[in-house]
Amino acid sequence: MSESSFDTRRVLQISLVLLALGTIIFAYLRLSQPQKTVGNPLEVIPNSASLTCIIDGMNGSSNELELLRTLLNSSDPTCSYHGWSQMLDRFDSLRTTNRSWYDVLQTAGIAFQTPDPFSPGNWSASIALPADMRANELMEAWLPDLPKREFKNQQLFIGTTASWCTIKNCLVISPSVAVLEDIVLQTGNNNVLSQQESFLQIFETRSKDVPLHIIAKMNDADWLPLEPVFTKYGTLLNGYLLSSNPTGNPMNLAAPGDAIAIHEALPEKTTFLDAMHCAEFDTMWTALNAYYSGSTSETFWSQAWQDMGDTCQCDLNETLLSWRTGEQGCAVIELTDSLSEPVAYFGIRDTINAISMLGPLLELQAQPADGIYRVAFPQVFQRNTLPSVSIEHSFIMQHNGYLFAAAAPSVLKFIQGANSKLSGKTEFVNFIEQASNASGRLIFQSTTEIALLPSSLMSLIKGAGNWGITTEKNKSGKLLVSIGLPVKVKGVETIQAPEVSEPTTITSTPTETQESNERSWPVINHNTQEKETLRNSGNRLELLGADGKSLWSIEISGPVLGDVLQIDALKNNKLQMAFTTASGLYIIDRNGKALPGFPFLPKPPTTSPLLAADYDKTKKYRLVFGVGDGLLFNLGVDGNPTSGWKFKDISTEKIIAVQTQKIGSDDVIFTFSDQGSIQLLKRTGETKAITNTKLDGFDGKTIEIIPGNDLNTTSIVYSSGAGVKTAQLSAE
Repeated sequence: MSESSFDTRRVLQISLVLLALGTIIFAYLRLSQPQKTVGNPLEVIPNSASLTCIIDGMNGSSNELELLRTLLNSSDPTCSYHGWSQMLDRFDSLRTTNRSWYDVLQTAGIAFQTPDPFSPGNWSASIALPADMRANELMEAWLPDLPKREFKNQQLFIGTTASWCTIKNCLVISPSVAVLEDIVLQTGNNNVLSQQESFLQIFETRSKDVPLHIIAKMNDADWLPLEPVFTKYGTLLNGYLLSSNPTGNPMNLAAPGDAIAIHEALPEKTTFLDAMHCAEFDTMWTALNAYYSGSTSETFWSQAWQDMGDTCQCDLNETLLSWRTGEQGCAVIELTDSLSEPVAYFGIRDTINAISMLGPLLELQAQPADGIYRVAFPQVFQRNTLPSVSIEHSFIMQHNGYLFAAAAPSVLKFIQGANSKLSGKTEFVNFIEQASNASGRLIFQSTTEIALLPSSLMSLIKGAGNWGITTEKNKSGKLLVSIGLPVKVKGVETIQAPEVSEPTTITSTPTETQESNERSWPVINHNTQEKETLRNSGNRLELLGADGKSLWSIEISGPVLGDVLQIDALKNNKLQMAFTTASGLYIIDRNGKALPGFPFLPKPPTTSPLLAADYDKTKKYRLVFGVGDGLLFNLGVDGNPTSGWKFKDISTEKIIAVQTQKIGSDDVIFTFSDQGSIQLLKRTGETKAITNTKLDGFDGKTIEIIPGNDLNTTSIVYSSGAGVKTAQLSAE
């Protein structure tokens, strides 16, 4: 071999080594650098937004997206929400034809916002971009080769149907260039929702496992977040209102509720009803005082009572309060196609003759034949009326257990002569069926002439037909607002993704060590309420219908540990099946499809059946199970670790059973090891107490905790090879 060829080979070897080193150094630097975070749509939505609709990825519940489309298509055709609907249709089209768009829309957050629902072009949509995705790559598949211009150091791409730009790693789209320019300006000045404390407070109350959030601005400081729950009667939009001003809007007037009865007295042609219904008048009195405290109405009411009492030579406190129950409200009644009249009502205690007690307030007159009396001092009723409808209390009558007051006798005569009652109206009955009895405030309406909700939200829901609202005080001071809509959503076809060039998952195959014993569990079909059968044999899971026929069969990673649990993971009244195998945690729907984030397959083997804890009965499940040697995992229904979980493995014994039980006023997590050892934990996974009690011979099959007044009076019944045993807990 010549010397020159040797030198050439040596140079080539050195070059390859240097190239390899350079590649390693480059990769290290890339990995060590902080990665660009996924965009946050809230950072590019101005404070001026009056309604924001957030979709946590279009892989969410198809029912929820279908509900949104139903509301959008039934809204006022002149408002901007029809533009939202067209944009969603466009997203669907892109999702089915373009893999890049599919990946973004499946996982990214999408936010629609409008500052003015009645200006069709005055809205925008913001899409969070993943760290490795550029907006240009996406928009080339939608609106290619658009002209662009610079505005405040931002590139705006101007199109005839839509314009777009990229701000803070978010793709912002709007039919209006002026809207884009305003968003650029507001974002630059940090006048955005992510900087607004009042918005962030309510945004934190949202359910993390619900993909659709409708957030309406009530006033300059208060927001109402709403999420759908599906019932057999229609849809409920639920959300907590954190109000800064107790008298800022009528929604804040609420009290503990009782059974409503006014619909038995009002005519069927009631187009609006605002009802407060408490167990007694004292509760309502407290709510009214709190609502009007510090306002001019409070001063007027107190002074009016004093003045009228002096005039009448009577104690108006006793006169006005002694005959009343805990039910009152106002209504609007349709007298003819073109004439409606408001009326107020007050519940009368037992069979008291309220008219005779109110005699000092009435004009001197003979006993009227129709039982309708003219009021001499209508102002004494002023603060007694709910603030949703303005009513002049000039005439009153006692009828069907209520005192009715109105500006004219015509509406009172209409109530007297009505044959059909509101209690027979199907739409109202359905609303009452899905409303909470704990609510002290109920509003039902079939027109939008009275707007208790902000106009942007009213514009979205008014096409739904008859609808109603309940308000309920939460113990923490929050106000739960539930809007009932007669919108029933039918199942829709799942949108298929474009084919990927290479398979991204590998299906596991049975092994010789897997058990072949067949087990089965009864499960409820949430659509029909029929009982079906879930069957497991080895790594095969099969659902049998009520008729015994197979509905589907899927492969899982091994036999189910313990039992299969049914949970409402998406809070939409649909039940999913949750369980563990030795390989991990599964949550599947009744079609056999896994929920996003599942199966969760940790590296160490799973050692216990699943505990699905719902401590506060809010369907915020903690999924707890043993893993490896002495570990205990706690996940949410999104497949992510539960925040605040502080469990420390203090033993290497395998946890083979996990249960929770309320002992006294505390929720306690019990873990049981393969050696019979017990750990007593708080909700957070921290040690609650220490116990030396052991379950002698525990075989891991059956266990029941019999709660006492405290831990030391609690006993545990368990199965062993020698039969059923009982152990008395001793804790310190």
